[in-house]
Amino acid sequence: SMQILHGRMSGNFSTQFPSQLKTMPQTIEQELATRGRSLFQTVGNSMEPLLHNRKSTVVIEKKQNRLKTGDVALYRRPAGEYVLHRVVKVLDGAYLICGDNRLWKETVPEEWIIGVMVGYYQTEADDYVPCTEENVRRYLKSIRLRRCRLWLSALPGRVYRKLRNSFSVEKR
Repeated sequence: SMQILHGRMSGNFSTQFPSQLKTMPQTIEQELATRGRSLFQTVGNSMEPLLHNRKSTVVIEKKQNRLKTGDVALYRRPAGEYVLHRVVKVLDGAYLICGDNRLWKETVPEEWIIGVMVGYYQTEADDYVPCTEENVRRYLKSIRLRRCRLWLSALPGRVYRKLRNSFSVEKR
């Protein structure tokens, strides 16, 4: 899962978000409650190719309203793990959420949602990209095809395991 590394501050961000250079509160929730918006470095590959492990920085705003399909939600699991994944379906009181580079979907209750990504820097050297830009909309259209490719690439392993398990059951 794509996790959040709290508090990466350098490069282009220091001019756009100078208040970020100050000492940060203990939790992401406190940071968003205090400022309403903050920067966080991503950790993991579940949101590839949009966000890169320890290279991309996301701009998160405190959740104000219900999220919609396509939004990238920051949520906190009961074990304390922060996760940044995309909403694939809005449910009653919850969301079906999945990383762009994952097949497995997770049902996330409304109360776990902390914030929503409003933009990002792919690397420190890159310009800020708001989530409303046309290239992000084009990227969203490619996700369905990407998930089909992921499913097909995982198919041989699933078939092999199914066959192996069925033969081991027959031998008993």
